[in-house]
Amino acid sequence: MTSLITGGAGCIGSELVGELIREGTKCVVYDNFSSGKHEHLQPLADSPLLRVVEGDVLDLESLISVMHGVDWVWHFAANPDVRYNCGDPTDKDLRQNTLGTYNVLESMRLEGVKNLAFASTSAVYGISATLPIPEHHPLAPISLYGASKAACEALISSFGHLFGFRCRIFRLANIVGGKTRKFGTTVISDFIRKLQQDPHRLHILGNGRQTKSYLHVSDCISAMLFAACGSSEAFAVYNVGPSDSTTVNTIADIVAAEMNLGPVDYSYTGTEGGWPGDVPSFELDVSALDDLGWQAQHTSLEAVTMAVREMLNKTATQ
Repeated sequence: MTSLITGGAGCIGSELVGELIREGTKCVVYDNFSSGKHEHLQPLADSPLLRVVEGDVLDLESLISVMHGVDWVWHFAANPDVRYNCGDPTDKDLRQNTLGTYNVLESMRLEGVKNLAFASTSAVYGISATLPIPEHHPLAPISLYGASKAACEALISSFGHLFGFRCRIFRLANIVGGKTRKFGTTVISDFIRKLQQDPHRLHILGNGRQTKSYLHVSDCISAMLFAACGSSEAFAVYNVGPSDSTTVNTIADIVAAEMNLGPVDYSYTGTEGGWPGDVPSFELDVSALDDLGWQAQHTSLEAVTMAVREMLNKTATQ
């Protein structure tokens, strides 16, 4: 069995690579290392089951060259930043996410590869009055990132039905823990960075009442591996997360407590979401995975606490 993992040097992709190799699967990591890191794969560097190819999913010819002999494609390669930052090109998500996914699918078609697992996002739902959100909920993304991922899902569905692919789409909650992400790119790292600079005050984006689901990366990998082969359906979509949620204020409290700080004065931008395109509240209906036989081992609170401790331990040893 050989798996191709696009974005396999990223925070989540590299965790999957490690687990696949432990199971005895040959892994081809395909990454342009724009956000993925060689150090994420360093613990696996001596494994005869690992091959690392530096390449971009926008390069169709390169993708075709690594697709030969592959049994499963795990597609993680994407722009990792959910936020649209003022001044960024508005086609960044279109190119890196949607067009990159088209190239993955086309190279699979040309090389006769039939199995695909895709890391999508809960951002495809947008703002919903229905909580928890089931997989059949209409998609109405409010961010360019969410829109690009919804387009990816449509392409995957089309290629799957036209060319006989077996496809698994995973709509992920907020994934925390595991490999170190750049400071400021997640709410946890943002709070740690700010409180290291000023342990008495914390400025919070939004109103602090944003309520979301958080899944530890170990549970994320477990769910994807379980569901990839756990169903006979040709096409399946799964929400992946815990069956609960927590607030941004609670995360701030956890970070402050784990840093052994005294009273911290919170201030807010006052907006409902943290930034334009941010979904203020979501919780995923994960009953489809429950019915399949998988449940998260950690609640949102437990996942956040674990992730905070992991990040603080890493910064203390650096």
